[in-house]
Amino acid sequence: MSLSDEEIHALLGDPAQQPPSARHLGFELLAFSVAEAWAEVAFSPRPEFANPAGHVQGGFVCAMLDDAMGFTASISQRFAILVPTLQVCVSYLRPTPISRVIARGEVLRMGSATAHLQGLLRLPDGTRLATATATAALRPFPRPA
Repeated sequence: MSLSDEEIHALLGDPAQQPPSARHLGFELLAFSVAEAWAEVAFSPRPEFANPAGHVQGGFVCAMLDDAMGFTASISQRFAILVPTLQVCVSYLRPTPISRVIARGEVLRMGSATAHLQGLLRLPDGTRLATATATAALRPFPRPA
């Protein structure tokens, strides 16, 4: 099954259709290009994501980048695939505030068994917060029985 751009927007725009982890992170699809293999999403970190310094704890930052990259890979294949992460490397550039942030995911290479991905987390004003690279396995997207 291959989804149209409108179906992708409808699927990811409906919180009831999003995975629970994406809903928990405050996921919102902003824009994407199937042809250019990128997507931009927003996240709204919850106050309970804060570390002792009052910023988003690094594991949640990693989860946001992982979600952005994974959704990008699935979008680039019109949700024919799911991409469980095999490896991820995150560089934390600045503390991430408990406020709306934007993540951009890009597919660097889509192979026959794995995808190589990159991500950037930033503030709406463009301030870079964290970057990531990941390798993910390609699996058929599960369909309801």
